[in-house]
Amino acid sequence: MFSYMEGKRKFLFCTDSEGVRNLNFLVCQALNENVLFDFHIFQEESEESFVNNWFSKQKMGAYLYISGNEDFVKRIKDKAIMAGFTEHDMQSLINGPVKKKLVCCTCHGVNEVSDQTHVVCVHCGQELEVSDHYSRRLDAYLGYVTIK
Repeated sequence: MFSYMEGKRKFLFCTDSEGVRNLNFLVCQALNENVLFDFHIFQEESEESFVNNWFSKQKMGAYLYISGNEDFVKRIKDKAIMAGFTEHDMQSLINGPVKKKLVCCTCHGVNEVSDQTHVVCVHCGQELEVSDHYSRRLDAYLGYVTIK
């Protein structure tokens, strides 16, 4: 769930067709408080070239909300970071299932998990606990050996 960030100069709402309703209450709050905002619904991936230009024209104090399916959110987030936004300048909400990459601490192989808490590494057979430790460098969560 999103939280409303007070004190920002401008809000940027960016969504695909699946994420529109997640932004309704934020848009209403921005309207009530008379805060400037841009709202864009992306229908096709080709439209995302617009995003690079859109992000490059924003001034300091802009805050970004991204809502949509997992691939859409990741693409937009990456473009925002390339344009100079930080993780503190945005919030995102993914609709639908989320697939995580998990790196095995034994063999460093990458496994794909969804909502499991324990998995067996497909590369080395080690039983792993899915942690909430995320590596930005690896773009994956860390899997630790399960202690019995």
